[in-house]
Amino acid sequence: MNLLNINEEAPKVFYIFIGQGKNSYSQINFHNYKLNKIIVSSGFRNLTAEPDKIEDFICGNIVYAPFIPNKTTFSSPSSHSMTVANGYNTEYILEYIRVSDYKNYPSRFSCVYAFGDYDSCKKASKWYGWNLKNVKKFRLKKTNSVLDSCIKIVKCNMEIVTRMWNCDISIFDHNSINRIAKAYWNGTGSVATEQLDIDTGLRTQKVSDVLYEYLIEGILEEIEE
Repeated sequence: MNLLNINEEAPKVFYIFIGQGKNSYSQINFHNYKLNKIIVSSGFRNLTAEPDKIEDFICGNIVYAPFIPNKTTFSSPSSHSMTVANGYNTEYILEYIRVSDYKNYPSRFSCVYAFGDYDSCKKASKWYGWNLKNVKKFRLKKTNSVLDSCIKIVKCNMEIVTRMWNCDISIFDHNSINRIAKAYWNGTGSVATEQLDIDTGLRTQKVSDVLYEYLIEGILEEIEE
């Protein structure tokens, strides 16, 4: 099948780091994977329970963002508060732009994340310290039902999100935020952003690296070696 955002076919094989997270939610996902060697996106899990939402899902009318960012009273929050807020604001901005301009694309709040080749896994392992022993190969699983019409896949540069996480995006103007978020959803390669040098007080242009990830709404089954 073709990707939604780029004129390319989706990979026949996807590569996913399994069991990486240590929080309860990641451990639940890992437990479920071990039961039948299948990974199901959040959207598809919900559709099996609420099939009346299929049309809204296909049209992109599902609400995923859990809450709207709130303006705080104090203008100088703690570093912890700023870190937490910056992470969520990054995801909220990307979701806001997706809903506004690419509403039929899979949401970052709902999809499965995967790589399209093993070389990308090696790059992710080098940059983020992820264990290559945890990489498993998967393929899309068809259900021969109406759910197959709900499969959605896009290819995006995950390093754009990493740059957003590592910048104070609250200082970006509307045009900059719009440009960066659209570059992500369009599958653009590297993107330049400003970053403040704490020691010199100067702002410098930083260009994101390129590491493509696939956002998948669907069911993936492990390919046994």
